[in-house]
This record gives sequence, C-alpha cells and structure tokens, in this order.
Amino acid sequence: MTINTTILTRVCISHFLSAWNSRVFEYSAVLLLAMIFPQTLMPPSIYALARALPAIFIAPALGRQLDRMNRLVVIRRTIVLQRVAVCLSSVLLAMMIKFNVGSSSTSISVKVGFMVLLSLLACIEKPMSIMNTVSVERDWVVVIAGSNNSDLREMNSIMRRIDLFCKMVGPLSVSFLVGYTYIGTAWLLAIFNFGSVFIEYFSIAKVYFLVPALAVRASASEAQSENDEQETSLLSSDTTPEPSTVTQRTGLSAYIHHSLFLPSFALSCLYWNVLTFGGLFVTYMLALGYSPAIIGVLRTVSVTFELAATWISPLLMSRVGPVRAGLWCINWEALCITGAVIAIYSTNGNSSTDKFLFIFSSKSTFLLVSAVIFSRLGLWGFDLCAQSLIQEGVEPESRTTFSSFESSFQNSFELLSFASTIIFDKADNFWIPSAMSAIAVLLGAGCMALFTFKVRKHLIHGIPISRLLHAFKSRDVNIREMVIQQELDEEV
Repeated sequence: MTINTTILTRVCISHFLSAWNSRVFEYSAVLLLAMIFPQTLMPPSIYALARALPAIFIAPALGRQLDRMNRLVVIRRTIVLQRVAVCLSSVLLAMMIKFNVGSSSTSISVKVGFMVLLSLLACIEKPMSIMNTVSVERDWVVVIAGSNNSDLREMNSIMRRIDLFCKMVGPLSVSFLVGYTYIGTAWLLAIFNFGSVFIEYFSIAKVYFLVPALAVRASASEAQSENDEQETSLLSSDTTPEPSTVTQRTGLSAYIHHSLFLPSFALSCLYWNVLTFGGLFVTYMLALGYSPAIIGVLRTVSVTFELAATWISPLLMSRVGPVRAGLWCINWEALCITGAVIAIYSTNGNSSTDKFLFIFSSKSTFLLVSAVIFSRLGLWGFDLCAQSLIQEGVEPESRTTFSSFESSFQNSFELLSFASTIIFDKADNFWIPSAMSAIAVLLGAGCMALFTFKVRKHLIHGIPISRLLHAFKSRDVNIREMVIQQELDEEV
C-alpha cells in the first residue's frame, strides 16, 4: 500500500474502537435486559425495535445534512453523542440490576420509565453509530486512498477484518464476563466507552490534519464536472459503472434513480437472512439439540470463512473487476442459501439419532451447517465488491446521503427477517423463514445480474457464436486456437 502508515494506523484504531464499542454494547444491552426480565422477551424486543427504527427513518435525513458539513465536525459529534448514549444506557442498566427492576414487586410505572429512557437513548446511539461507520467506510477511506483503487480495496478489506474480529471476540468476551457479574458488566461498559472516546476522538482528528483533502467538500458543480470526466473514461471499462447522470433529484428519489442503486439494493436484500450464525439460527440449532459449545465452535468456523472472504474478494476484483466479482459472489451465496433451505426441509420430521462426523445429528444438518458456513464467503465477498462500486461511483457530495439510505433499507430488511420468525416461531416451521431468506437473496442476485447486464451488455462471459463458427471453419488447428485465445484475451 502507498498510504502513510501513521494515517492507516490511526484510521484502524478509530474504526476498531467504534466497531468494538458498537458490537459489545448491542450484544450486552439485549443480554442484560434478558437477565433483568427473565420471564419475558418483551423488554429486549422493544429495545431492539427502538434501536432499529431510527436507523430506518432518521439516518437518511442525517445523511443529507452530514454531506454538507465539515468532516471532522461530523465524525467528532457522532463519536461523542454515541458514547454519551452508551454510558448513560450502561448506568441505567446497572441501576436496573441493582434495584431488581425486573422483579414482580416493582411497579409497572417504574419498569416502563426505565424502558422509555433506554429506548430514547437507543434512538441516539444507533443513528450515531451508523453515521460514524458510514462516514469512515464510505467517505474518509475514499478520500484517503485518492485515485488508487488498489489502496481503496485493501483499506476496505482491513475495515471488514476489524468488523469481523469485533463481531467474533466482542460478544464472546461479554458472555464470559456476564457469567461472573451482571452489574460489573454494565459498569465496565460505561467505563470503557468513557475512556475510549478520547483515544478515538484524537486519533481521527490526527488523520484529518494529515490528509488535507479531507478538509475539502466537493460542490455540486465540481461533482458534475467529475461525473462527466468519469463517464468519458469509463464508457469502455467494465470495472466500474458510469456514475449517475441524475443530479437534480434529492433524497430517496436520488437514491433509487442512481446508477448504483441496483448493487446497493442487492446488498440490502442480503440482510433479510435468518441463515447466519446470529440469534435466530442459533435458537434453531439449540432446538435441534445442539449444545452451546458445539454451536460456538461452528460459529467460529463461520467467522473464519468470513475473514477469508476479505482476502479472496480483493484478489478476485483485481482479476475480473468488482462488477463480475460481485455477480459471482452473490450467485455463490444464493446457491448456498438455496441448498441450506433444501437441507432444512429435509431435516423436518427426521427422527434419526445416528451421528454424522460425531457432531451432526444427520447428514441433512451437516449439509445445512456447511451451506450456511460456505455462504459467508459469498456474502462478505459481495459486500466488499458492492462497497467498492459505491465508493468509486457515488458523487463525492452525496456519499453519506447515499449510504444512509442504503443503511435504512438494510435495517428494514433485517426487521423483516425478525418478523418472519415471530410469525413462524416453531422450529418445525423454520424452513419457511429460511425460504423467505432464500427468495430475498435470489432477488438480490437478480438485481446484481440486471446491473451487470446494463454495464457489460451480457451476463455469460463467453465468445460470440459467429466468430466461433468462423474459427472452426478453418482447417488449420493453430488458427482456431489463435482466434479463441484472442476472444478470451479481449474478454479479460
């Protein structure tokens, strides 16, 4: 990479602290609420809903405002507001544990009061967390990388590795800590967030002052000029689509009519997916009789495949470009998820007690888990491809707005996945939400296929039939081989 090591280190420190605090708090809050109210899932569900809804309705409006503000001011405000909300929420959780708010002797008004306060803080915490992530991943790294697409894709991969590390280690650490002390976990959350805010605050500021380009916001006229230049240079290239020519539209209309809406929407469709090692699939595995230890091992294997995708995807993009790489990745996920649904349907009614490979209750569950694990390669591979397309193709003055609407769609699809398991809440009916997930993934694959056809004018990477016939009419074998090789070289 050609990026200054100091800059890269500071960006990684800031992103790690942001991702770690967000992952750990999100998991800890729901877990502690489940401990406080052991007889009902209603409080954790209300809290999760309170966190998700602002991400759908508030984040896009914030994105439009942030695109016009100074980058350092934006990132500092998101850091401070998110950390304040987390610290106050942690203190409230500690108080609820100390005063045993979940007990039957506590009045309803007290319970409602605490939940209202937590929900209001969640309405601040989640949008600020999203804005921080969007600002760094979709705007800052683009400016830092400049015109070097290789550096940009490598930085994207590093960001994803940090996210996945926090996703794997953060909840695991909380699980061990909660086993020792509930109230101590809440206080430690508050202390860690309070202390880390200063490190993150000054680390990202150092990056801002080391990269002068971050102080410049593109005007509409500059963006239009840049779009015209990109359109001219990319008409003959299949690595990045031509940018949107729709510059007068604003808000949701601008997002939907943007030339990169299809890959963005395809990525959002993948959030309607119960076939991941999240809470829904883990609950299903527990219902099948698997122990938490075995599920933990399988989940670790799954995250390992996700990390592998952060190395495979950049290599794939460097060979065939982000458009084709993205199509291959999402098709791979669609194939794996479809196989997983078939395996789940086959598992229903299977009362066999024979073990397969000493772990799995049957060959069907082995195929199910294998399909889910292998699908992660496609998911995170496509995530990086779509992110690369969006970073390189969205106008500088609209990056945050575009990404905030994308985040809104992602959260909406994620809520639909929760709703599907609420309606079909029995383990025997889990194949129905799984089938819905497969349909959503196939919809995403269809959107990406349409986008690929619009950019490349074909889907199957092959040789025109007319030239093949011309080649094979020749009696000279060397001529036939030369023509075919020329066609392949042109396609590459």
